Amino acid sequence: MSEQTITATPVSAPDVLLNQPLSRQVDVELETKILEPVSHQYQSASGGRTTFVLPASGVLDAPNCALVWELVSTEADGCLTYPFWSGGLAMLSQMTCRVGGQILSQVDNVHRYATIRNNFKSQAEKEGVLDARHGSMNCIRNRPCNALLATGSADRSFHQIYNPEADQLSEYGYSYANTPAHTQQPNKSLANVAGQSLQCVVRLSDVFKFFESNKLPLLAMAQVEIEIVWHKCGDPNIAAANITDSAVVERPVPATAGARARTGVVTMTNNPTLICDYIHYDDAEKQQIFNAINSGGGMRLNFTEVVVTQGINPASTATTGGATDAYQVVESNHIIGMAMKEVKKIYVWKEYDLSSPAGIVEIDGNFNQIYTHRSVTDNRFKSQQIPGETYNFVINNNRIYNRPVDNVATQHNYLSQCDDEHWNCVETLYDTATYNTSKCAELADTTWAAGVPTQNINACRTKPYMSGSQHILGLNLDKYNSAGNAVGNGQRISSAPIEFNYTRVGIGRSGAGGGAANSLIAPVLLTFFIEYRRSLIIRPLGVDVSDA
Repeated sequence: MSEQTITATPVSAPDVLLNQPLSRQVDVELETKILEPVSHQYQSASGGRTTFVLPASGVLDAPNCALVWELVSTEADGCLTYPFWSGGLAMLSQMTCRVGGQILSQVDNVHRYATIRNNFKSQAEKEGVLDARHGSMNCIRNRPCNALLATGSADRSFHQIYNPEADQLSEYGYSYANTPAHTQQPNKSLANVAGQSLQCVVRLSDVFKFFESNKLPLLAMAQVEIEIVWHKCGDPNIAAANITDSAVVERPVPATAGARARTGVVTMTNNPTLICDYIHYDDAEKQQIFNAINSGGGMRLNFTEVVVTQGINPASTATTGGATDAYQVVESNHIIGMAMKEVKKIYVWKEYDLSSPAGIVEIDGNFNQIYTHRSVTDNRFKSQQIPGETYNFVINNNRIYNRPVDNVATQHNYLSQCDDEHWNCVETLYDTATYNTSKCAELADTTWAAGVPTQNINACRTKPYMSGSQHILGLNLDKYNSAGNAVGNGQRISSAPIEFNYTRVGIGRSGAGGGAANSLIAPVLLTFFIEYRRSLIIRPLGVDVSDA
C-alpha cells in the first residue's frame, strides 16, 4: 500500500465515534444486521477466503462487531476440537479491513496475535467468556493428593495443577487409567452434522485494535469490506501421525503425536456470518460527523496497527549422542525496522522449526519429560520457553536495557507492563526453570498407588505438553497505557531501525539422555508483532491512512 500524506490539519472525531462513555444524554436507535458473505470458499487442506461488505448505514458499533462460523468434522462426531490455548482463533490466518479499496488495517498471524492479547485478560474472563466464545480451554484446577496430605508428607508432588479438559482426575488425585481420561468437553467438540458443532464467535475488536477504540461512521464513508483468510485444518493426504500444522486437535487427547488417529479434515458447510450493530443518531449528532469530515483537513481517528515480521535463530551445532550433554550458546541479531514510525509495543512469539533437519529429528522427542516441539493439545499455536534465552532491544541506536534480560521473572514483568491487566497464566506455563523436573512437576504428570506417586510422561497431558508453552517476550514503549492512541504516547523511531538481540542455549543430549531425538538444537523461529500508531483521515472524497 502506498503511503498517504496528510496535507492539512484534520479535526478530532466527535465523541460519539470514540469507544468511551459520553458525558451527555444522546437519543439513538439500534439496529442489528447479520451479514452473509459476498464471497466464500474453504478447503480443509489449504484454507480459504471470505469477504463481507458492510452496508453504508449509520455508525458501526465496531467494538461489538462479531464473526461467527462453524466447522463440521468429516471423520466422526465429536472427534475434534480447537487448540487449547488459542481455541477457534487458530482458524484466522489473516484479516483485512478495506475502505473504498484502500487498506485501513491488516493483521497477519491473527491466531497468534489475538491469543497474545487475550492472555492479558483475567482468569475468570478467559474461562467464563473467551472459552465460551472461542472454544478455547483455559480452565485450571488444583489436585490435592489425600494420602500424602494425611501423612504430612513433604513430597513435592503432594498436589499438582492441571487442565481439566486435558486430564480428568478424581478429587483425591487418582488419574484414571481407562478411557476417557483426557477428553475435552462435548460442547467444545466438532460434530459431523451441520448446526450441531461449536459455533465460534470472535469479536473484530479482538483482532483489529482500530475496532477496539473507534466506531466507524459508515453513513459518510466509502464501501467498507472485511476479508478473512482462513487457516488450514486436516489434509486427507497426510497421515494423522504426520500432522504438524492444523487449526484443530484430536479428541480425546492422544498420549503422543504418533498415536493420533484423526487427520482433522473438516468442512465449513454453512457460510460464516458477521453480526453488526448499527447506531443511528439524531440529525444533530449526524451533522457533527459530517461537519468534521467536510472540514479542510478531514476528520482524524487515531488507532493502533500491528505489523508482523519474522526471524530465525540458527540451529545449534552442539554434539548429540555423546557421553554427556553438550551445550552451545547460539546468538542472532534481528533487524525489525519501523523507521520513522511511532511504536507502542512489541511482542515476540517463539517456537522450534519443525521443518528443519534437526527439527524433523527432534519433533517428538522429550526434554526432561516435556514435549517442546510438536504438541497434541495446541499444535503450533504455542510459544515455547527456550533454555538459556536472553534478549535486548536497540532503539534509536540505544540499548533498552543495560544488560541482556536473562531472568524469567524480569521477562514476565516487562511483558506484563504491556497491559494494565498483566500477563495471566499458571507460573509453570511461563517459567519451567529450564525444564527442571521438580518445577515442571507442579503440573499433573503422575498416577497414584497407595499414596505413592509414580511419574509417567504419558499419564497426564498437562505437564508434558503445556509446560513453558505460554512464554512470550514483550516490550512496552507507551508512556502511559491509559493514554491509548494519543499522538506522542508511543516512541517515535528515528532513521535507525529497531534491532533485537537474542541468545539461547542449544542442548545436545547424551546417548543416555536420548541423543539427537531428545535434543534442543533445531533453529528457533521468532515472530515479532509490532504495534504502532496510525491515523485514519476521513474526507468527503475518500480516506487516507497515515503514520503522522
